[in-house]
Amino acid sequence: MRLNASRTLALLLFAPELGAQDASATILDQQIRTAQAATRTLTSTTAAHAAGFEPVFGWIPTMGVHWVSNERMAKGKNVQLAEPAQLMFSPIAGRDSLVGAAYAYLAPVGDSTRPALFAGSPPWHEHPNLAPPGYTLVMLHVWLVPSPEGPFAGHNHNLPFWAVGLTPPNADRLRDSVQGPRIRKTAFVLAEVADTTGLFPVLAAREPARTYLRALRDSVRALIPSFARADSAKDRRGWDAAAQRAESLWEAFRQTYLDAVLVPARRPGVERLMDDMIRGGDEVPHRHP
Repeated sequence: MRLNASRTLALLLFAPELGAQDASATILDQQIRTAQAATRTLTSTTAAHAAGFEPVFGWIPTMGVHWVSNERMAKGKNVQLAEPAQLMFSPIAGRDSLVGAAYAYLAPVGDSTRPALFAGSPPWHEHPNLAPPGYTLVMLHVWLVPSPEGPFAGHNHNLPFWAVGLTPPNADRLRDSVQGPRIRKTAFVLAEVADTTGLFPVLAAREPARTYLRALRDSVRALIPSFARADSAKDRRGWDAAAQRAESLWEAFRQTYLDAVLVPARRPGVERLMDDMIRGGDEVPHRHP
């Protein structure tokens, strides 16, 4: 078969670039496999505890529970691919499962150079509010389970679906400008029944928020069978109808949390955090509730 001249020229021009991309992808795959191998003996919370990891923060819907090794954190910037400082566990099929790992250390404020652990230099994120004065906590997640926004995303919106026994939607749908936000809202609505301490436990414990949230969670529980039936029947229209109802519930959850904020100056921060989590994508600032 003969190639026309323009196609031949295009192949000659772009072949080196495509070859470099393939090589980079191969290296990245190998590096992710190294991270997976490093956690192979740490797939249960019992094993993690025995290895010196301890849980912090509680369950964060799109991250799970972070288990931290203070010994590895103390190594600072000298992070090693085979020694993630944190592990992330979240319920799958009724049991706490290892879903990701994180490389983390305390960096002096003003030090913006980060270790290049993976090909392509995925961006690290920062938590200055979780560090002592003069430092910021820097982290890089790597997901060990399917992640709709990539292996290094700050959030994994599949986790709440698995936590309540549902199959997450196809990752391509999260890139849709309408379906993406609706699916993320659905994820956080499901999280409210996966862990009833709530997205903001202090706010969730206050009245009348506590009573309102209890009623909203009952509505979510009643909605879960609709998702399960739609999944089983491969009924896209039925699934979308359930997601639309979940989206409405999310707006009620959101308003309930905002109304429970007693200090007006703190309300914008809570509002911004919720909106960031719904917006998704790698460009979103990564915060812990």
